[in-house]
Amino acid sequence: MLKGIQEVTYFVPDVRQAFDWLHALTGAELVFESPDLVQARVGSSAVTLHPADEKAPPGPGGQVAYWRVDNLESAIQAFEERGGHRYRRPIAGVDGASVAQVQDPWGNVWGLIQERDS
Repeated sequence: MLKGIQEVTYFVPDVRQAFDWLHALTGAELVFESPDLVQARVGSSAVTLHPADEKAPPGPGGQVAYWRVDNLESAIQAFEERGGHRYRRPIAGVDGASVAQVQDPWGNVWGLIQERDS
C-alpha cells in the first residue's frame, strides 16, 4: 500500500519567506507557488511549505512526510482498520494531488498523497 515517501511538508507562518530561506540554504528549486502553498525540489526530494495552523504549528513535530498511495480512500481505510483515524480530511491539493493525514494508534501523523494521474 505505501509506495515510498513522496514529499515532506513543513508548516510555517509565511510560505514565501520560508522558501526564500530554504533557497538560500539549499539552492532549492521552486516547483509550484500559490498564496497557500509553495513546493520546492531539494536534490531528489520534494519539500512543501504550508501555512501553519492549529493542527500543525511550526516547530518540533511540525512536519509531515507524505507517502505515495494508489488509492487514497483505500489507504485511509487500511489505517482505520488497524486502529488509526483520519486527522485531516482528504482534499484536492492546489497542485492537483489528493492528500489526507491519518493518525496511527499512538498519535503519529502520516501524510498520504495520491497523484492526480494515479
